[in-house]
Amino acid sequence: SATKTCWNCQRETSQSSVLCDNDQCAAIQPVGKNTTYYDVLVGGRATFDVDTALLRRNFLRLQQAVHPDSFSQRPDIERKLAEAQSSWINHAYSALKDPLLRAHYLLGLYGRGIHEEDKAADPELLMEIMELREEIEGARTEPQISSLRQANDSRISSVIEELSRAFGSGALESAQQLTNKLQYLRRVAQAIQ
Repeated sequence: SATKTCWNCQRETSQSSVLCDNDQCAAIQPVGKNTTYYDVLVGGRATFDVDTALLRRNFLRLQQAVHPDSFSQRPDIERKLAEAQSSWINHAYSALKDPLLRAHYLLGLYGRGIHEEDKAADPELLMEIMELREEIEGARTEPQISSLRQANDSRISSVIEELSRAFGSGALESAQQLTNKLQYLRRVAQAIQ
């Protein structure tokens, strides 16, 4: 695995380490370039399916290790590195815990980000979303709204399962389309609220 040189003790340390691997040093490290959220929070393997319990445990452990308050009496460089690491780890956790953000991030790692022109590409999806929005506007009672919410939640779960299969089989174009669909369904969920 890739390494970097610790700024404090000059020893080699893992590219994804937030603290120097040398126990005598253990200085906070800058975020390694080319380090992915997966490298730091789930052990490196970039997949759509993540162990969310492991993700949360690692996040809490790392956040405790790099919390800026722990570095308040340390030199300025360490305080700044702690702030940068803490912020980066928060962003990483937010991205990996949410299936939509995780799909976007993973597509980005594969060089397959979703652009505006991709969003309007599927007329069938746009029709489905327009029909859902009309149903939402027509819903007057709590049971109607609740029924729409349950149906949309079910669609979202189904798309997340499809995303898992698409990423698992390397079907990136399909994963892109499903990510787009999930994004629209999330907007529908917000409209139902």
